[in-house]
Amino acid sequence: MQLFTYSYIYRLLYRYANIPVTIILSIYLVPSVVYLDKNLIYLIPVVLLLLMIYLLNRHYLTLYKIIPYRIEADEEKIVCTDFLFSKKEFTIHYNDIESLTGGIFDGRFTGVMKVCDKKNQVCIGFFNRLKNADKLQTILLSKVPRNVYDDVVERVGLKNKKDDKKK
Repeated sequence: MQLFTYSYIYRLLYRYANIPVTIILSIYLVPSVVYLDKNLIYLIPVVLLLLMIYLLNRHYLTLYKIIPYRIEADEEKIVCTDFLFSKKEFTIHYNDIESLTGGIFDGRFTGVMKVCDKKNQVCIGFFNRLKNADKLQTILLSKVPRNVYDDVVERVGLKNKKDDKKK
């Protein structure tokens, strides 16, 4: 079993960074609401700040549901534990993986990478800041079914580059 975890700094960032940002945005919201009765132009910052608070916290709630802070991988499965506010544990067998999306699986260097299990209807995610994330990505790509691997290669564009070199 290989263990993949986040460093202490990233664990704090991915778990609690929305709290100080929400507080700061709320502090900016107070004067806009107070001066709203004097001029309706203050309605624009009120709406924008409320929208930013909503989108930020919705994003973090999504992350809380799908990001395990401890992933163990072996030859046949990955075991995901240590979700925020939850004691749940997911076991995903490589042959049950339906899709690999986001981050490096879509050809980007950053972003949440999602692993979806069709059998158990479970999706987990992880960031590139996971210790040895490249090793986990390699394990996933080498163990998933061929159609999932081909889909990732096609999205990343490696297949087209290889075909161009042959011509």
